Amino acid sequence: MTRATTIRALAIVPVRVGSQRLPGKALLEESGKALFLHTCDQARKAKNIDSVCVATDDDRVEAIARQHDFVVVRTSPACRTGSERCAEAAAAIPCEAVLDIQGDWPEVDPNDLEAVVDQLLSKRAVCNTLCVPLRDEAAIANPNVVKVVRGGNGKALYFSRAVIPFVKEGSFPILRHIGVYGFARDTLLRVPGLPSSGLAEAESLEQLRFLENDIPMHVLFAKGDPWGIETRADYDAFLQRRKAEATSRTHR
Repeated sequence: MTRATTIRALAIVPVRVGSQRLPGKALLEESGKALFLHTCDQARKAKNIDSVCVATDDDRVEAIARQHDFVVVRTSPACRTGSERCAEAAAAIPCEAVLDIQGDWPEVDPNDLEAVVDQLLSKRAVCNTLCVPLRDEAAIANPNVVKVVRGGNGKALYFSRAVIPFVKEGSFPILRHIGVYGFARDTLLRVPGLPSSGLAEAESLEQLRFLENDIPMHVLFAKGDPWGIETRADYDAFLQRRKAEATSRTHR
């Protein structure tokens, strides 16, 4: 990639088509464009992100991304996780900080992405992510909604699909994880070689691999309230929110 200016912050949207819960979801376009393009467009709005690229092993994804003027880096189909795909792509692009923005988070707030980048570029974190309070009982019980426990120092203690923490008495805030990971580039490049004790595989949550290997993850509170698309119901809810927003703009 050739640029006239130095890239400090790079956003990578890793996209694969082989989703188990919602096959082909990256290419769903009932909203008017492929799902992953919404995520790319949100990243492009962040003022301190210098470049947005799509990392994929799929010809269809590459063609769509290029049609919309996004840089594409072809990555190996052997990549096990989104972060491994991002690490492979970032290895060829000099920068300081890398955002791994999961392609199935189409409503992520550009302002929240800017906050993640700011913390990385100021050297206050080598890895970070986002969360929001979770109050809906059905969502709390839903294993597709990932929860995080955050320590007093702002760093992640654990992530789970189960309800954490277990509250024996009184009340305690439940935090929902948002699928954005920020990395100092050197930290991201370590990821493919990290061993796992099995927690990441047991929970099917790649971020546990970072914690297992003593990579501290700062957890920032998001101002937006995006939802990941894991199932057809999630996608339908996304379409309904877009329709409601369009109707609201029309009547202003």
